[in-house]
Amino acid sequence: GVQTCALPICKVDPIYPGFPKTTFTNVAEFHIGYEATGNKRWHKLFNYPRLGVSLIYQNLGNNKVLGQQFSVVPTVYFSTAKKENAKIFAEFRYGLGLACFDRPYDSLTNPANRGAGSHCTWQFTVGANLRWNFSRYASFQLGGIWYHASNAHTQLPNVGINNFAAYAGILVYPFGRFTRNHEKDTVALDKKWHVNFRFGEGWQERGSAFSHDGKRKFPVYTASIYTSKRLGKIFMAKAGFIYRYYPMYQSFIEDYHVYDSKITLRSSAFILFIGNEFLLGHFAISLEAGINVYKPAYKAFYNQYEKSSTFNYYTKQFIATRFGANYYLFDPYVQPRNNVFIGAYVSANLGQAEFLEFNVGYVF
Repeated sequence: GVQTCALPICKVDPIYPGFPKTTFTNVAEFHIGYEATGNKRWHKLFNYPRLGVSLIYQNLGNNKVLGQQFSVVPTVYFSTAKKENAKIFAEFRYGLGLACFDRPYDSLTNPANRGAGSHCTWQFTVGANLRWNFSRYASFQLGGIWYHASNAHTQLPNVGINNFAAYAGILVYPFGRFTRNHEKDTVALDKKWHVNFRFGEGWQERGSAFSHDGKRKFPVYTASIYTSKRLGKIFMAKAGFIYRYYPMYQSFIEDYHVYDSKITLRSSAFILFIGNEFLLGHFAISLEAGINVYKPAYKAFYNQYEKSSTFNYYTKQFIATRFGANYYLFDPYVQPRNNVFIGAYVSANLGQAEFLEFNVGYVF
């Protein structure tokens, strides 16, 4: 299907004091994709979702400072329709992709744009809409959406760009909607616990979301061991341990003489976490939250670069979050063990991005 949307009511969120003044933004979206018909096992489990790629243009309401934003976002729509021939129903959408800006931050030519720190960033979208199937070949949509763009602390300053919009659109099926396959699923649900290993590398800059200290980009090295178990056919719970080594913290400790000994250890973090994966065939959307059991360098780092409230400090010091996606070599619904996966994640201190991470892992 082909979907076009015009978003006449849009506004960039002034996310920090002194944010550039903006007018209402202009946004247009073109989406091309398909509606699941049931030829794969996970289609029916997720109620026959729509999948595709959205091409999005945004004029951010201040051409001089914020400029234009262009995005390419793989997107999935989850339907609430109980029947195949339903006329009116709700959909929830989720997307993760790439955004590009023509006027990012530049210390000389554009210092006022601290929202977008680089030409290219992650683009996250989430929204909901009502859909009216007025024929076999077309549907009307009316809904709301949140666009969030950020480079995950890889180039500073980078507070992020948030755009909230109400939209109307037309969805066209050039060949009509296909009939769904309703074959019964005969695969037995795997109920065993599995051990997982993963290793990753990330990147970050030193500084706060509002400024940087001119240092180079630093890697972050990660390793994790955890257990996982299927909870139903589309959910996989997991819990375990993460180790991280931050060369950025080691640089900070040495430059500011924070510690005189055990610098490598004190540049590390140990995390206990729980999480869940939503399985869509070979792909999985992953959410994790944990407790920083050991992260000693963060207090001095926070006092140097953040200097906010006590509550803000404690939540960021102790709460670690991780959001992203995995791709499994084999469909984990069919082959739950002896599987290889790769992943891309944004790791954060509560809700503030800390670094961008890519990992590879194995399920026993």
